[in-house]
Amino acid sequence: MLTRRSFLQLTGAAGLSLWLPPPRAHAAEISELFWVFVHASGGWDPTMLCDPKGRADEAEEDPVNHYFTDDIGEAGAIRYAPVGFNRTFFNRHKDRLLVINGLDTQTNGHDGGVRHMWSGKLSEGHPALAALLSARYGAHKPLSFLSNGGYEFTDQLIAPTRVGDVAKIRAIAYPNQIGDDPEETFHRPSAADRIQAAVEARRAHLEARFNLPQNQATISQHYAARLGRGEIKRLLEFLPSEHEDAALKRQAQVAVAAARAGVSYCANLSLGGFDTHSDHDNRQGAQLTALLEGVDFLIQEAERQRVLDRMVVVVGSDFGRTASYNDGRGKDHWSISSALLMGPGIRGGRVVGATDARLNAQPLDPTHLTPLETGVRLTPAHLHLALRQMAGLTDADTARYPLDAATLPLL
Repeated sequence: MLTRRSFLQLTGAAGLSLWLPPPRAHAAEISELFWVFVHASGGWDPTMLCDPKGRADEAEEDPVNHYFTDDIGEAGAIRYAPVGFNRTFFNRHKDRLLVINGLDTQTNGHDGGVRHMWSGKLSEGHPALAALLSARYGAHKPLSFLSNGGYEFTDQLIAPTRVGDVAKIRAIAYPNQIGDDPEETFHRPSAADRIQAAVEARRAHLEARFNLPQNQATISQHYAARLGRGEIKRLLEFLPSEHEDAALKRQAQVAVAAARAGVSYCANLSLGGFDTHSDHDNRQGAQLTALLEGVDFLIQEAERQRVLDRMVVVVGSDFGRTASYNDGRGKDHWSISSALLMGPGIRGGRVVGATDARLNAQPLDPTHLTPLETGVRLTPAHLHLALRQMAGLTDADTARYPLDAATLPLL
């Protein structure tokens, strides 16, 4: 009996690719989690989000932002900028949110920033945390690592499955169906049954003819790809009939449906447009609204599909943006950023880390996580060590990918 399914033949039809390493034993409670990594591509501005810096009055020269300090909002322990969807989002999710400010990505370059944020390492060669987790706990799942962009490097631990067109997925799941009408088919049921019988007979013939283990494994993978349509049908079963117009919300729908169907372990969601070197306030505000509306929708959809209690969400970006406007009313690259986290294993209602009035990171006491001049400067490596520990990854799991940081009680 086949116990593992692959979708190697889906690559050409819908941009799906998957490699399945041997399954490994894992703790049941961890294997039931579903991880979602949301990437704000281009470099967001934390001071317009969860690390607000307002101006005292209209006469202030070189303000960090054009909104006023008196307008900064508070949702429990979380302070937020008076921008876009912030008030609704932070008040709605304040008890489950952990905000990390003063996160030093140690770069102003997009490639390095993205890599550092999502792998915990600035230099090349380290896989995304999603790849580590999917390979360790979800390798038996047919669509273990879903990705819509962001940092996808896996170091061949597992392959990301790119799902960009739901219509093409439906065509793969129902190859005999014409369009969306299940009554319209290319072949009559009797003919479809004969085709399936021929496929099974050919498989038996090939296995008898080519008896080397490598050849038989290849034949089994080829046949499993056909059987795998059933897994895609299960994914489609949980997709709402109405698809959202906003890109991030559509990504969220697929990710949550995959979690409900039990076919995925991690998902990358991505939204671009944050590289606001001009017209910063308008463009950054619009994209932050789209981002938070998308994350809010993700949470609501996960609750509707009854997977919220096992979903871990991490939201981040390449880096932050400068504390001054340039001549084009934009802001340029700045290494200090923030992150938003929520889910099982993460204690919400808190803010960890701090910055000064010009968005310079403040070192922290490594025990109490309070500002300390001689303390530790937070980097993505500290965050990844905490997430690895929370996820139960052992030294053996991560031996090839050490991180240059000490473990801090962040979560």
